[in-house]
Amino acid sequence: MSKKAMWVETLIFLLFIGAFFVINLIAPDKEFSEQENRYLQTAPKFTFERLFNKEFTSEFESYTTDQFILRDEWITLKAASELALGKQENNNVSYGKDQTLIEAFDAPEQSVLDNNMSYVNSLVENTDANVYFALIPGKSEIWSDMLPNLTPNDSEAELIDYCYGLSNANNVDVLGALREHADEYIYYRTDHHWTSLGAYYGFTALGEAMGLDVPALDNYTDRHTVSDSFYGTTWSSSGFSWVCPDSMEVFVNAPEGLKITSYPQGSPVEGQLYDESYLSVKDKYSMFMGGNCPLHEIVTGNEGPSLLIIRDSYTDSLIPFLLDDFSEIHVLDLRYYRMSVADYIAEHDFDNVLVAYSVDTFSTDTNLFLMGR
Repeated sequence: MSKKAMWVETLIFLLFIGAFFVINLIAPDKEFSEQENRYLQTAPKFTFERLFNKEFTSEFESYTTDQFILRDEWITLKAASELALGKQENNNVSYGKDQTLIEAFDAPEQSVLDNNMSYVNSLVENTDANVYFALIPGKSEIWSDMLPNLTPNDSEAELIDYCYGLSNANNVDVLGALREHADEYIYYRTDHHWTSLGAYYGFTALGEAMGLDVPALDNYTDRHTVSDSFYGTTWSSSGFSWVCPDSMEVFVNAPEGLKITSYPQGSPVEGQLYDESYLSVKDKYSMFMGGNCPLHEIVTGNEGPSLLIIRDSYTDSLIPFLLDDFSEIHVLDLRYYRMSVADYIAEHDFDNVLVAYSVDTFSTDTNLFLMGR
């Protein structure tokens, strides 16, 4: 290569770098990424103290990464490049069959499960209510055949068996119910949650354990689609932005007389079974019960026993199926509810308590110790 050609290449490279530097310098910061469904790092505040304790440098590194021009397009390009090179995974998300995005399961240490089961059993010992325990498998278990070949993926079924073997509660066989319908649309392809159909089959397992009258699927005559453009959290982190969206269904309309009081920030507000305002934004799954909240108190208007649910977000789409069977349903999320669970149970004298978690959350949530208090 001639010296002239080398100078031309160097000049083009410098112009390329310089152009991106100038564009990044003048482009306005974005506060929120719709594609990633998260808030982005904005320009950090500089002080010498923050510089020397490395807070500034850490935040500035995140800032330059989050605010890089055409960030979403670069993420998509990286994911497409990985596929072109034969790698069926990006950002820990596998590109499975039928454009199904799956995060493989990484089992925790056995000591984590032992501790978490001790908290469940403490709850059983500390209440006179009937306690039911449901571990909900994810699609990495039920749809494991959709994962690319040789993808490392630990068994959620083995974890469920182990935990149920330690449990003093009434165990709910959600795994078996979902396995029977594995060929149906029971999980979102772009999200980690089950669909409303999956929640229905979870309800059938709970109904069998609790002795509830479970209507046949075709009895839900109000079943209808509320969105056909849902992209979930798995899609947000994957970079596989070209996949088709999911559809969302509702099986049960909010009945007359239903009263929901929610406590999103400690003070009571009127809650909703379905907050349809979320259907116009990225986080559409939060339509169910309005998303994450420390506490919901639901008065159904029906006769029947009372129920406390200690849970993660999977139960948001399960709750509509339970309204006919209980007079009251209270819902605690221990990621946000910091008061004594035992005191709350004693105050309300519940007939039944349901501990319902996805396997992934049960394996990683560090707040389950609150059940033992």
